Amino acid sequence: MLVGLVVNPGASRDVRRLTSLARTVDAVEQANAVARILCGLAATGVGRVLYMPEPTHVVERARELLAVTRGAPARLPDTVPVRLPGTGEARDAAGTARSAAEMGAAGAAAVLTIGGDGTNRAVATGWPDAVFVPLPGGTNNAFALRLDPTAAGQAAGLYAAEPAAFAGDVRRRPYLRAEAPGGSTLALVDVALVRGGWVGAHAIWEPEALAEAVVARADPTVPGLAGVAGAAHPVRDGDGAGVHVVFGPGGRPILGQIGPGQVVELRVTATTVFGPGDTVTLPAHRAADGGPLTLAFDGEREVVLRPGQRATVRLVTPGVRVLDGAAVLVRAARMGRLVPPAMAGDRAETVDSGDLADRTGPAATRR
Repeated sequence: MLVGLVVNPGASRDVRRLTSLARTVDAVEQANAVARILCGLAATGVGRVLYMPEPTHVVERARELLAVTRGAPARLPDTVPVRLPGTGEARDAAGTARSAAEMGAAGAAAVLTIGGDGTNRAVATGWPDAVFVPLPGGTNNAFALRLDPTAAGQAAGLYAAEPAAFAGDVRRRPYLRAEAPGGSTLALVDVALVRGGWVGAHAIWEPEALAEAVVARADPTVPGLAGVAGAAHPVRDGDGAGVHVVFGPGGRPILGQIGPGQVVELRVTATTVFGPGDTVTLPAHRAADGGPLTLAFDGEREVVLRPGQRATVRLVTPGVRVLDGAAVLVRAARMGRLVPPAMAGDRAETVDSGDLADRTGPAATRR
């Protein structure tokens, strides 16, 4: 069994650490998380992990940590770096996308990621058909699962061993496809239109700079533009709809969580719910000053719109694949799959997965 692993050590080090209560996930914490992932993978018999090499060497640090940890698994998966050109290390989004593409080509069953929304966007760019197990390691983490790394490793391993058995636990999440000057790009969570014509500091942190936002998820419980849109017009996960929000003077006031601990007042002049067949044009209304605007994708400012230029955004369904790790582990427990790898071929007869929703307790695991 083969799974992929992408860790972005730079995902939680942008300017928002100076403007909000966003935490910094350092290499020590990331190594601890990777070590726990490897323990979970080992418990399910995964033999090989193909990982993204990066300058901080987080995976190597995790193995060093496990070597001196009492109770660590006697046999861990082999960790093999993806081969990359140049320095052999991923140092930007292009390197992350290239690493993900190599994992897909190698036949990895799923990819575990530790990073922010931008990291997962890069993975989806390089490997569109990936089955994600995304863990928070960035600033807003609207795309990530709230799951313990050990459990995430177990879930990924169980899925890798029996994809058909856990196919029902793969959720599809709509994403955004933007057509802008310079070409087409995707965003997993949001596309923002920001006042000003510069891309130097990529992250978005100034509420007064926001002109418009298009989101694939509008949820007031998460930070970032997904949370802001959720405060303006929440949409339930699974509804297959996005939200377009226009900000401006004179609009109705809302309190939006633009970053961790950063709840700010914004003025909303319009909200529109749209579906997969609709196209959103940005900007909806050119600002009175006629100045340049910048497009940001999942928090990264990348494309400047000069006066007269437009971009279009549409919702893509059914979307990227995300493994619901918690659901996998519950299903596996009820099916009698949480057994040592050596016993995996000698399991007792289990109930049909279709019966699991209505049955609990010991009788639901064996007949």
